[in-house]
Amino acid sequence: MSDPTRHDLAEIGMDPQLQGDDQLFQALVSGCHIENAASIAGVSVRTAYRRLADPAFRSQLQEARQSLRESILAKLSDAGHDAVGTLWDLMQSADNEVIRLRAAKAVLDSLRGFHAESPTVETTTRTRVESTQRVIERA
Repeated sequence: MSDPTRHDLAEIGMDPQLQGDDQLFQALVSGCHIENAASIAGVSVRTAYRRLADPAFRSQLQEARQSLRESILAKLSDAGHDAVGTLWDLMQSADNEVIRLRAAKAVLDSLRGFHAESPTVETTTRTRVESTQRVIERA
């Protein structure tokens, strides 16, 4: 098997067997401040800054960070889907009216936040509502 790329290393977590640049790279991807990353990698802060000045190193670092963000976002999205399902179940079946009300409020708050951060979806929804209103008015 070939040596893993820095991108691969960023996805598998900190590896105590890594050394130098690879350890620095991994520490930076994981969010360490440059001084802490240099310490973890066993290199000087000056060396760490020199590595960051290298366009290839910086490009690989940005790609790995983006990949990590996308992975986290995908997991959060899955968890959000499950959370909405749980709220929906509570709204439909909870015996306690207070629980049903809180679940309904949480769903509405989430929907409002989703629309605020997703103008395309909001515009699409608004367009559909307006179209439906026109159909109703013509009937």
